[in-house]
Amino acid sequence: MQSANSGDPIRRNKRHWDAIAARDWAKKADLRKQIRDGYSYLENMEPKMAPHLRAIDGKKVIVLQFGDGLVLLACAKKGAIVTGVDLSSEQVRLARRAATDCGLDVKLFEADCQDLPKSIPNDHFDLAVAECGIFIWIENLDAWMRNAYRVLKSGGKLIVSDFHPLALIAEEKDGVVIFRKSYFGQRPEICQSEENVPPSIEFLWKLSDILNAAIEAGFHVDRLEEYYIGHKATGIPLIPSDFLLLATKKRI
Repeated sequence: MQSANSGDPIRRNKRHWDAIAARDWAKKADLRKQIRDGYSYLENMEPKMAPHLRAIDGKKVIVLQFGDGLVLLACAKKGAIVTGVDLSSEQVRLARRAATDCGLDVKLFEADCQDLPKSIPNDHFDLAVAECGIFIWIENLDAWMRNAYRVLKSGGKLIVSDFHPLALIAEEKDGVVIFRKSYFGQRPEICQSEENVPPSIEFLWKLSDILNAAIEAGFHVDRLEEYYIGHKATGIPLIPSDFLLLATKKRI
């Protein structure tokens, strides 16, 4: 990675995710088919979020930065009234195709979640959901949280599962944690982590930055959990790999 001025991260990251969407479409065909056929995707693939997404039949759910669309499809399959938002036009196109293939009706927007379109109404959704690799793409955490807050109903819930900021800058090896940079480093970085995919711009936030942005937006933070989700055969995990944030839009 190399340091970068933020430049035009939306344009860069859109190109990055358009390429990944096209590349990975075929790889995830089996999971889409399983969701179509009733596979309990959330319970098996998103166990941290699943307990909070059980009774969602008839609930209005917005999935922010839906990526491969699997959580979006799984929520719709459980009977939720689902809206999805993603920066990538290719992710949106393929999610629309996947929903049709699964016989599901979802509403999709190509948009930056830091600036949700006004056509997504205020005070509308019961749940706002985001998972796996969210905040690293966000230049303005405050704007992201304000937009999530705006579209939720009073008493609505924000459910975010993401990679832990420590895990993004560290590696565990032979019982030792090696950090590639300071946890307090805030400069955006150009990342070329995958071959044949355009580079992206990533933003590294502290966990406190994320929590404070939620609080500043008006959310009541209900719970924060930290997890280690890995495949170490032996040894004790030294740092968390993931976290789960649950927050509520305060009742007015």
